[in-house]
Amino acid sequence: MDAQCSQLLPHVCGVLADNRQPMTDSSCFEKLLDWFTSLLNKVSAEQLLEENQCILMLFQHVLSVGDPDPNLLTFSMRLVGMLAGHEPGFKYLLMKNIVQRMFGENIYTHELWRDASVRRAWIHGLLSMVQHKQAVFFLSESGIIEVMLNLQMDSSLFVASASNQLVAHIFLVCLKMELENSECTEIANWPESAQTILTFLEKSLMSGSSFSVTQAIKALTLVYNGCTDSLSAILWSCIAVAVNSLLDQKTVHGAKHFEELLLSVARFPAFANPESDLWILIKRALKNLNPLQSGSLALGILKLENCPQAVSLQAMCVLLHPLDCVLKASVSCGQPGMLDELVSDPAEVDKLLSTKPSCVALLCQCLCHLHQLCHMSSLSIKIPHESVLNCVVTVLQFCIGQASSSVGSNLCRFLIGCLKVQRPALDALGSLALWPLNQHSLLKIYNVLLAYLENPETDPMVLKKSLQASLKWLQVSSVSSDSEHWHCSCRFLQDLFPVLMKRMCSPSWEIRDSTLEFLALLIDSVKEKGEFQKVLQTSRVLQLVLELLKDPESYVRASAVSCLGKIVTITHLYPALSEESWLPINNEDIVSHLLDILSQDTEGFPRRAVVKVFTEWLKRGDMQHLKDPKQTLSRILEVTRNDLDWEVKVNALDLADVFMDQTLAIWNFSSCPYTVDLHCNTSNNPTTEAIQKCDEVGLFQFLLSSLCDCDRPVALRSCDMLCALKAKLCEGESATEYVPSELYDIDWLESILKDRCLKGHKSSNSVAQEASWLTDILKKIDLVSLKISLSMGSGHVHETPQSLLYDIKASLLGLEEHDADCY
Repeated sequence: MDAQCSQLLPHVCGVLADNRQPMTDSSCFEKLLDWFTSLLNKVSAEQLLEENQCILMLFQHVLSVGDPDPNLLTFSMRLVGMLAGHEPGFKYLLMKNIVQRMFGENIYTHELWRDASVRRAWIHGLLSMVQHKQAVFFLSESGIIEVMLNLQMDSSLFVASASNQLVAHIFLVCLKMELENSECTEIANWPESAQTILTFLEKSLMSGSSFSVTQAIKALTLVYNGCTDSLSAILWSCIAVAVNSLLDQKTVHGAKHFEELLLSVARFPAFANPESDLWILIKRALKNLNPLQSGSLALGILKLENCPQAVSLQAMCVLLHPLDCVLKASVSCGQPGMLDELVSDPAEVDKLLSTKPSCVALLCQCLCHLHQLCHMSSLSIKIPHESVLNCVVTVLQFCIGQASSSVGSNLCRFLIGCLKVQRPALDALGSLALWPLNQHSLLKIYNVLLAYLENPETDPMVLKKSLQASLKWLQVSSVSSDSEHWHCSCRFLQDLFPVLMKRMCSPSWEIRDSTLEFLALLIDSVKEKGEFQKVLQTSRVLQLVLELLKDPESYVRASAVSCLGKIVTITHLYPALSEESWLPINNEDIVSHLLDILSQDTEGFPRRAVVKVFTEWLKRGDMQHLKDPKQTLSRILEVTRNDLDWEVKVNALDLADVFMDQTLAIWNFSSCPYTVDLHCNTSNNPTTEAIQKCDEVGLFQFLLSSLCDCDRPVALRSCDMLCALKAKLCEGESATEYVPSELYDIDWLESILKDRCLKGHKSSNSVAQEASWLTDILKKIDLVSLKISLSMGSGHVHETPQSLLYDIKASLLGLEEHDADCY
């Protein structure tokens, strides 16, 4: 602890102990705890307490006052626990009788114990303290274990949850300390505290009380999340009967957490044997649990690495059972179903599907699980791809009224127009593109997607997901080895583009925006396909994109800018698309439009998009197609330098970085990944030529101005670039080269730039002088210190421990001459 904090801390402890003005801002206590945590990483707890007796005096004051402030008491409990978590600190506080009074009967029989925040702080203090054997012995001897276990049933969920963490933590700490030197395979040899906890949890599991069972399951799950493989098997032998008994009940208590417990246990190699009683219990759970509950368990099982084949097969059947019911209920599918064996009780599934809320909930869960299943890298069992795909398509058809359900089924009535089901169904349909393609199925997929896209009543979010699913299937078919798949996609594209044009004129800005985003991504994905180019060329898409540059909604204007950038790129790659009939506007006019947006648009999104488009063009080499690319770059840097949106300026710095890398690559051609059609320099002074090219577009003025910017991300990005530039310019210099005696800060740079601007440097300085001036500036300014300062953030000066202590002192003493700032 530095001298200033040492002087301030006694005053702070004094004002905190003053009951006349209690501290009401709990964030100050949190910041003090964070500071003490950092201190304990540098000095021992015992040393900290001995050198700062005011801390001990604060604890003694809190314990001696009959009615202490609850906030101060909770702070003291947590701080004592933190200090006592280190064995020397524990012994010191035990000797001073602080630990006994702070966590013993003195506290939990006090009237303040009714305050849930006090009970929670007591638990958190113990969590911090129980890190060594001395603390464990203290718990065993003081009767705290019983109080802790009773808090599992606390009326406050926060306290009950914290109690679960404490129970699991103490149980594991007790056993790990006991097992350090021996293998305790017999529970009778376990420490008394661990046995007490285990007995309590077993009784809770068998109690029949929903809350008790749930709390016990949560605690056991936390135990299994932190225990070893050998301990997992021993513990399971104790609780297996109690856990198994839960499935005998008509309604399984704590079913959601029951699944988590089973999956936590199943991950251990100790249960790799397929004949283990754990897997028998899991099979039983898959069959007995409510279909909504067993579905989550089934997905978790399929994610396990060491799961027996038979259990995985049952889990897959449970997962797909609701979709199987959809197939059976559909008149158009004409299929009996896709599952040979049903694990879940068919009556239970039918019961859930017979009412709209439960039907929607079950199908949504099933489709979300299917979405995750598609992204799993490897599955040990075979999935009926074709049938699953038909199910998802059928669900979407039900939702839009394209399919009818069989007699006795209400699916059609429940699902028509149901947005809750449409969204996960479309997500699942897009994910199914990762599975093997089939020509007949692809046609069905495109038909249902087109129906959603054409429907004028389609919700904007549903339309967006329809476009995303369409993009995934188009991408997959474009790289398929079967040419018929792409031919099918081409027919879909021909039907799709008229729909897209209608959607670009939609009164909903979300729909216009989603359509433009889709078009930009589509161009990026399949631009090399000749059939796509023809469809694009024969459409009026470009004209609509140009019109949307003036859309009243800024998000749409930004998407139109991005889309236009992709269109320009594809016309440069494929000259046939540059025909005047399709591209009635030349590159220079497009650039002029974009620069007008950059300088005149009142919203930040379109301006950011413009700079990103130019950056992409520069990377791809599209800028060389412009009449005067240097003048364009110069204009962009000039406009963005004064932009009020910091993200626009950061994007412009990215553009400048690409240009600088390309230009510097003149003497090191291979260093830049974005270098396009640059010829290696053959002159004797490549550095001077590179400086000249950069200076012609105003790059250095832009970088140095950005370094002085009031927005920290802008200044930091510029600083990074100037550090890299300095290293390049100073390459090859000998140790005898000029080194400035003093390094300067931003204020000095601002004065230099202001003076240089007034003198009009361009008219008087040669290229050589410019290179020398820039190198001299970069040598004189302290870029390293500036980068460290910028990386720390704007508030680091005001968030020091000294500032925190002083503000607490000032605010509680009510000193009017100081502004209290507790953040």
